[in-house]
Amino acid sequence: MLYFVVVILAFVLAVIYGKIKKRSFDLFNVKLQKTWLIVVAFALQTVTRLMGVKGFDFAVKFSLLIQVVVFALLFLCFWFNKKYIGLWFIGIGASLNALVMIINGGRMPVSLEAMQKAGIQVATDMVLSGADNKHIVLSDTTRLGFLADIIYLPGILGWGIGVLSIGDIIVALGLFIFVFELCISSMKISNVGHD
Repeated sequence: MLYFVVVILAFVLAVIYGKIKKRSFDLFNVKLQKTWLIVVAFALQTVTRLMGVKGFDFAVKFSLLIQVVVFALLFLCFWFNKKYIGLWFIGIGASLNALVMIINGGRMPVSLEAMQKAGIQVATDMVLSGADNKHIVLSDTTRLGFLADIIYLPGILGWGIGVLSIGDIIVALGLFIFVFELCISSMKISNVGHD
């Protein structure tokens, strides 16, 4: 829900900006390149995560390789669209997440205490059983634990996430900036009030 709220807020602020500047949206004017890379990255991550849930051991066994490919696809797409400052923030946040995941065997360490506060029992059970190919339990042996999923996100913002990392917060900031940039870059001078 956090990312959804961030996107809506950025869009609303862009609309207000457009009204002030007497500009309107022209969504056909948005210029993004190689967006199919993001689609492939999320499809790969979703499919392999579902496979882990269904008991396919190789999805968990090769989680490091899977995460490296996912992040490589994302960063490649970011590179092709590097003119957007928001993507730089998303890239920094994703890099922090990638770093802590890679040095911890390809999975994101997650705080059981934070998960319990968030009330996400099914996800907690998956992590504890090892069926989650994206997360492992945060422990004393976790490296760079401060970058792990340790932040409990309360209330409506926590719906769908519940627990996040410093990298996730930076990604949310970048998403806000990116959506605002996209909206602003798509605007054209409004014909309202002109003869």
